[in-house]
Amino acid sequence: MQQKIILASGSKSRKTIMDSLGIPYIAIPADINEKAIRDKNLKLRAGKIARAKAEKVAGEHEGIIISADSFCVCDGHVLEKPKSLDEAREMLKLQGSKPCVIYTGFCYLDKKNHIDYSTTIAVKYVFRKMSDGEINIFVEDNPVLTWAGAFALADVNQFKFFEKIDGSLTAATGLPVEVLIPCLERSGVKI
Repeated sequence: MQQKIILASGSKSRKTIMDSLGIPYIAIPADINEKAIRDKNLKLRAGKIARAKAEKVAGEHEGIIISADSFCVCDGHVLEKPKSLDEAREMLKLQGSKPCVIYTGFCYLDKKNHIDYSTTIAVKYVFRKMSDGEINIFVEDNPVLTWAGAFALADVNQFKFFEKIDGSLTAATGLPVEVLIPCLERSGVKI
């Protein structure tokens, strides 16, 4: 009998990726204080947050636990989920025509099969410079307050904003399938 698979996230983007795999899972968001987890090394910080989410859910539920955390870094600024539409507009302006990075921490826990794996993937990207009008329309028409950096690559309509993406597209959307699928296969899950 296959173990229960738990996505320790309420992210729509991560759920979309999990749905694409065609395997049964449940989503149980990890209720942790992400702001309390800090590290000067931002790559390590993303991994620590993903691990904290996985361990929180694993402490309350049995099964395979999958978690991730993503945030953007641009021009020395860490861009998490904006708190207001004005902050979202500022984030999008800041990212225009500058090299930026999305860090996605990933953690996979399967106690039954003795799998404890975590990593952080960095994806480099450059937005094209958007006009104030484009930004305003985008901010008003999308749930930007739910996305780190005020955007989500899970929505193909947003591809038009990018000049360049260098790295894992699924890690940039919040859940790296190139890492997830081998973990699931080690647990005996058929994709």
